[in-house]
Amino acid sequence: MKVIAVTLVLLLSGNAFAGDLIHKYPIIGKSKPSLVSILTELESKLTSGGSVDTAVNFLDSLRASIDSEQIRHDQLYTDQRNQCSAELELRTKDVKDAEQVLNRATEQYENCSTSKKKADAELDNNLDSQKATDTDIKILDSIRQAGAQNYNAKKQDHIDALRSIQESLKILDSFQSGGASLAQMSEISLRMIQDAVKLKTTNIMSQISSIFAQMLTQNGGYIEVFERLKQLLQNLEQNLYTNLQKISEEEDQSIQEYDDRRVHLVEYYNNLKRTENKLRDHITTMDICQDQQSAIIDSARGKKVRNGEIFDSATRMCNDFASEYEKATSVRKQELDLVDRVRSKIIERGQ
Repeated sequence: MKVIAVTLVLLLSGNAFAGDLIHKYPIIGKSKPSLVSILTELESKLTSGGSVDTAVNFLDSLRASIDSEQIRHDQLYTDQRNQCSAELELRTKDVKDAEQVLNRATEQYENCSTSKKKADAELDNNLDSQKATDTDIKILDSIRQAGAQNYNAKKQDHIDALRSIQESLKILDSFQSGGASLAQMSEISLRMIQDAVKLKTTNIMSQISSIFAQMLTQNGGYIEVFERLKQLLQNLEQNLYTNLQKISEEEDQSIQEYDDRRVHLVEYYNNLKRTENKLRDHITTMDICQDQQSAIIDSARGKKVRNGEIFDSATRMCNDFASEYEKATSVRKQELDLVDRVRSKIIERGQ
């Protein structure tokens, strides 16, 4: 039996991997005696007169223990692989989902940013148009005010001139009947000259001067001169009425054109203001959109990073499970091979 024990030790010492088993035995789940303890026990059984059957049974029990441990490890590794597969699948899905959310949010953020920039540019143009339109309205009002003042001045000049003519015609009638003096006639002529200057009808001045020259050179008999002067005043009166009607019609037309133009400008300005409000509301909405999408981007990016890190960590852990399983399985195979060789040697030398 001592020979068998020595043979067993020699077999172990001659196996390079067996040396590792003597120092460290991979354990799954719970501790078990070291291979040295096992060999020591086997040697003790053999040297104390133990039978070959006892040694073989002991080795068979050892082999069954190794097989049982391998079965438990197989089940454990199967569970680990299933858990790893589920975890990696989950993290892969989470990363993919985060990427999709990130891409959609980034696209939406860019759309909102582009829309906001466009609205900002349109708002700048709108404000410029408002300023220009407001200036046009003020210029139009200024022109209309000046036109109204000019019309009122012309109208008053015509009214003053017509009043003077009517008074002059009365004085002429009175002078002709002997009720008016030459001084009054001179006053009439002066008024007419003043009115002619105001109304820019200076051609009448030459006619009045000509008539008065005739009056000064004639000795009595002013009937013809009176008639000519009266006719001149009546013609001038008619011309003034005609001119007053004309400038009144022109003023009415100018007022109508002014009103139409101003209504158009005010309506355009109000449309610009309404558009401005819509643009400002849109810009505010796009600002909110950018803030929301930015928050979604940050959240999705964080989720992608976290799940990516968990995926990497799980991958390393699963690789460690696989490496541990492969190493432990390889050790058990070599243990079983060693047990089988020792068992064969014991049986061979016991024969």
